Amino acid sequence: MSPKKRKAKLLQIAEFHAEARRLAGSLSANQRRFIEVAIAHGKELEPGCWLAGGRN
Repeated sequence: MSPKKRKAKLLQIAEFHAEARRLAGSLSANQRRFIEVAIAHGKELEPGCWLAGGRN
């Protein structure tokens, strides 16, 4: 891919990303808290086995 095409594609991706964030609106306090806990604790708090919908 030529540098010119690559730059155009990266700009298009940035525009799509900005539009998606604008259309999504802001996060609620509860959503923000879930994200903060997920970042802090990682996968250790994720449900496993049947809680996650796995097969028996």
